[in-house]
Amino acid sequence: MIEIGGLPAHVLLVHAVVVLGPIAGLGAIIYAAVPRWRNYLAWPLAVLSLVLVPVTVVTAQAGEQLEKARPASALVHEHAEQGDVLKVVSVIFFVIVAAMLAVTYEPFGRRLAFLGGLRENRVVCVILLVAGAAAGAFFIYQSIVTGHSGAASVWGR
Repeated sequence: MIEIGGLPAHVLLVHAVVVLGPIAGLGAIIYAAVPRWRNYLAWPLAVLSLVLVPVTVVTAQAGEQLEKARPASALVHEHAEQGDVLKVVSVIFFVIVAAMLAVTYEPFGRRLAFLGGLRENRVVCVILLVAGAAAGAFFIYQSIVTGHSGAASVWGR
């Protein structure tokens, strides 16, 4: 089991996912809903969504090691299942955010000339903005559900 400063790595890494995940999800929702803020949110959202994929995967792997090292209860198994879902959600969130930014944010879109027709198609832009907001909302939801099941497994509730 990986430890950091004598503590299981999962216990420390989980804070990055629990904090950065909802911030990224909220950023995606605001990006989709408030066009004038897109210039300010595009780069942070791109970086956060990219960073969350390996952070979520490493956190889940550290959690699996912790699960094997300690006696597991039904709550721990539920938390592990929610963590597996969160790994998938983080990848889907990144893909949707990347597509949304590539099509709707001019500086990214200019570098991707092959997307020219898609960037000009208003329906595609709206679909990606709605998908980005929905992915952000679901990332927030899944972070809360996973975090709650983890807290319940630790505190026995």
